[in-house]
Amino acid sequence: MIQRRRTFLALAGLGVVGTLAGCTGPGRENTGDAAITAETQPFTTHSSRPWWSEEAPGRVVLIDDETRERAVFGSYDLSDDRAEAVREFLSDIAYDSERLIFIESVGPNACYDRLDVTNVRLVDGEIGARANALDTSEEDTACAEVITYPSTLVRVTFEETPADSASVELTDGWGETTTIAATVDDPIGPGVDSLEGAIQPESPTDPIEPLECDRDGTERHPQAFEEGDMSWGNVEHDGEVILGLRIDDTEFEYGDTARIQLTNVASETVNTGNRAKYNVQAYTEAGWQDVRVGDSERFFGYTDEAIVHSPGDGFNWTFELTEDGIVADAFHDHLTVCPELSEGRYRFVFWGVIGGAVAVAFDLRT
Repeated sequence: MIQRRRTFLALAGLGVVGTLAGCTGPGRENTGDAAITAETQPFTTHSSRPWWSEEAPGRVVLIDDETRERAVFGSYDLSDDRAEAVREFLSDIAYDSERLIFIESVGPNACYDRLDVTNVRLVDGEIGARANALDTSEEDTACAEVITYPSTLVRVTFEETPADSASVELTDGWGETTTIAATVDDPIGPGVDSLEGAIQPESPTDPIEPLECDRDGTERHPQAFEEGDMSWGNVEHDGEVILGLRIDDTEFEYGDTARIQLTNVASETVNTGNRAKYNVQAYTEAGWQDVRVGDSERFFGYTDEAIVHSPGDGFNWTFELTEDGIVADAFHDHLTVCPELSEGRYRFVFWGVIGGAVAVAFDLRT
């Protein structure tokens, strides 16, 4: 119970990312099956595109313990009122006799802010249900033209052993119906194979001349990790990939914008350091050297804090590949690029990974 209380206290302290309209209270579903009972509770509605949106018209997650529950809920911000309602709804849930279904879908505008769940039943040992994204607006209501993602919870109580699989017939806001299957063993976030982007160029390249800065009183940004502790693209733990780092391309022209994304691909939360902990390095005859220099009399350190990433969450970095663009988002305001960027191979290394670092590389043409 201590873990559950901490989870929802954290949820309650976060800001609002969506609003709920229509029926916002819990409801009891008449299953027509004496073996189970079901209750529903709206969760939230938001407009931030989730990772699954390119692949399906919705998402269904079957939850069978508190660890999985925390991993699912951790990526959502709730208002105080909404968090309190969810906390009350789940205050006494017992997973040895119950299951929780998280259902999320999508609609074409902000008035699709509710998921209606019906016909919850037990069929051959599997939970079945129907869910529909609903437009809850009244006549003549002006609906904001923004893609919207409503979600809801279904709490299913069993008289006997709870089911570990479910099948939901889900209809999104455009009327497209898809049956989505779920089990308690499904990954919660995206799989590493589904990540978009690349890791590094396929072909080797020659190093450029060592970087030398002709400005007095400067010091090159140090490499903050051991080379042997760095991995390309993926971070593993106990033989499984838990984090994936990808760049949107592996070849850029000077002045282009590079986008880099770190994603939790595990089925539980993963901790990292803060997003400022990175090196931007050129491949030189002296090895990999950071392109940034700073005032040798000033501090190069970074703050230490643990950032918790739920499945599918992570960090995003965007760099304009110019001297000013490389340092525009730097933690230290005294950093500059010296000498000027030249044609060659570069890498971005995030060293906020516990016990190591992870990198992607690209070629720059000038």
